[in-house]
Amino acid sequence: MSFPSLKIGKHIVKIPIMQGGMGVGISWDKLAGSVSAEGGIGVISTVGTGYYQNKEFAKGLSFGRPFGSDSFYSKEALFKIFENARKICGDKPLASNVLYAINDYGRVVRESCEAGADIIITGAGLPTNMPEFTEDFPDVALVPIVSSAKALKILNKRWKADTNEFQMPSS
Repeated sequence: MSFPSLKIGKHIVKIPIMQGGMGVGISWDKLAGSVSAEGGIGVISTVGTGYYQNKEFAKGLSFGRPFGSDSFYSKEALFKIFENARKICGDKPLASNVLYAINDYGRVVRESCEAGADIIITGAGLPTNMPEFTEDFPDVALVPIVSSAKALKILNKRWKADTNEFQMPSS
């Protein structure tokens, strides 16, 4: 059985399978890089990057765990995760999963783009302001996870006004 390729933004995905963005320690370089290398979309989770490589990038520990938001999320670890994933998948599309409900959402989206994400996936909220955080990265595709047609209509209205790119599929 073969599947048609999938186009997301400017990116062509050979096999239309997207690996889920699974939290701390699961959806990082090895899994995401391998999925992308095989033709799907590997998704790097931005949650808990301070745990990466045995907490090497955590700025502070308390009882052996990253303490504080600057230790739980580590920009340096995120960049290392993307670097190592790229060693596995090369230039094939690679995504980042950024929860809208986190503190510093905009910063994590920008840092994901800087780290090399081709696609940003966002759930856990309605990311009406997502395009403003990616405006310096026009090749990065934005993929919101929506829970209803109403949420999609809101995003379409807001994003179309911001970017003139996102449009709802016709019914």
